[in-house]
Amino acid sequence: MCMTIKEMNETMQAIKEWERVKEEAEANITSLKAKAIEFLNETEECEAVDKKGNPIRKFIGTLFKATYSPQERETVDKEEVKKLLSKEDYAKVSSVSRYSVLRIS
Repeated sequence: MCMTIKEMNETMQAIKEWERVKEEAEANITSLKAKAIEFLNETEECEAVDKKGNPIRKFIGTLFKATYSPQERETVDKEEVKKLLSKEDYAKVSSVSRYSVLRIS
């Protein structure tokens, strides 16, 4: 055995404590991101366009830059694609998701 029962119990306790800390941190981050998105959406000076000319929200701070822009993701049912070959059939099994993304760099 690489650990005693006591060490295993201590390890599990530490894991649970770190998971609690992680959940708390994620809740704080989510709240802060919501505040940043609200600022970007409500501040006229944050209106900008990306390289392709699409409207985005952008703020350049003293240490970081934040952008908030719509994105899309396409998903396909792979099993159906294997069965179907024409463009019309491909359109039946695909869907496009659109969502906004906050980036801080």
